[in-house]
Amino acid sequence: MPDFRAIDNSAEKIFESVLLKVQDQFEIKRKDHTIGIKLLSRFDQLKNYLTLYVHKVTEFKGNTNSFIILLAEKHLTVNKGRKVRQDVEVEEIEPILIFNAPVDMGKVFITKETIADKIADLFYKVDIDFKEYPTFSKNYFVVGEKPELVKIHLPKGLIESLDKIEDMTVEINGNWGLVRPEKNLTENLLLLMVSIGFKMTK
Repeated sequence: MPDFRAIDNSAEKIFESVLLKVQDQFEIKRKDHTIGIKLLSRFDQLKNYLTLYVHKVTEFKGNTNSFIILLAEKHLTVNKGRKVRQDVEVEEIEPILIFNAPVDMGKVFITKETIADKIADLFYKVDIDFKEYPTFSKNYFVVGEKPELVKIHLPKGLIESLDKIEDMTVEINGNWGLVRPEKNLTENLLLLMVSIGFKMTK
């Protein structure tokens, strides 16, 4: 993971605008980008990118806990085209939320549930369901090394947020969790990520 690169001006404006809108709801602390790099290195999801720069690592402290939001500038080469295949460089700045889990749940992955997942689960029963959150269980495929701990300790604020949002990706490794929209930064998307963190820390 490269050390540093200056952030794009439009991304900087979006981030600072959102901070102004939510500054009364949290105690906000800026962190060095190296902290963000160390946190992201715990997770598997971002290891496939050619280069990855980290910007705007910021801690938001709520009533019960805190979370970190950072901007990950991702660079990836994608092979596109039907008749003539060619490599296309994709650059995107994605907001990412990082939270501290209450206990070590091992490795956990939460992704949008596909038809293939539903069929596979009929035979293998690997999807962890939450009876009190049927919409979440219908929309998300949850697998983990320690299913019973996941059922008990997956943060309720996260489940309740994802109950209303269908396309986030979550990875937990031990005591640390990461929430990704896998979309390019917009003000509304960043506000959505902050609202997820707010629900987890209120």
